[in-house]
Amino acid sequence: MPERSSTSSDGGGAPRPTTSVLIVDDFPLLRHGLKALLSEQADIAVVGEASTAEEARVMAEELLPAVMLLDLDLPDADGVEVLVHVRERHPQVKVIAMAGPDEDSYLTEAVKRGAAGYLLKTASAPLILAAIRTVAQGGTWLQREMTGKLFKEFNRLVEARREETDSSLTQREVEVLALIAQGLKNRDIAEKLFISPRTVKVHVSNLFRKLGLSDRVQATRYAIRHRLITI
Repeated sequence: MPERSSTSSDGGGAPRPTTSVLIVDDFPLLRHGLKALLSEQADIAVVGEASTAEEARVMAEELLPAVMLLDLDLPDADGVEVLVHVRERHPQVKVIAMAGPDEDSYLTEAVKRGAAGYLLKTASAPLILAAIRTVAQGGTWLQREMTGKLFKEFNRLVEARREETDSSLTQREVEVLALIAQGLKNRDIAEKLFISPRTVKVHVSNLFRKLGLSDRVQATRYAIRHRLITI
């Protein structure tokens, strides 16, 4: 059985670590092209190839590669499922997700599910090699073209979460939360909103319960994070 890592020599020099790689892609041409590229590298060893999700799961179990190059569009299952499987059972295996330029929908899910890297299938040879070496050494890799898309999607999700969460609060509870974040006590909030301190206490209790908060410090952080106040 191939070892997860070994050593190689550059001809008289000191031995250097070899990164074992498992290639997962259902297109033979791309798979063979990747193998040819990686096989030319003294510090990288291709230990296996898989064309389906099932093969990928079995080979990851048997080979325990240092890095898995994983196509996210596999014929028998979503590649993200393979990513989750490998990350749960073999967290030492670093997964670099690969997708086409028009498959942006995979990006956020792959990052969220623990991919150590994300490459486009159109990536150049130097980028692929840099990604493998970076990830093998414990780093992360995101192709430059995808950075803006990731931040855009992240901001969209944050905004959607904010709107979803805020919609669970009444307008009055939002007002009370904002005033709590400004440092006002219940009595001060009551005077500002022209309601009784007892009513303020009820609003505070309700919004803490809805948002899962336990104190005013958490409430302040929440208000800042969800832009109910500015600092």
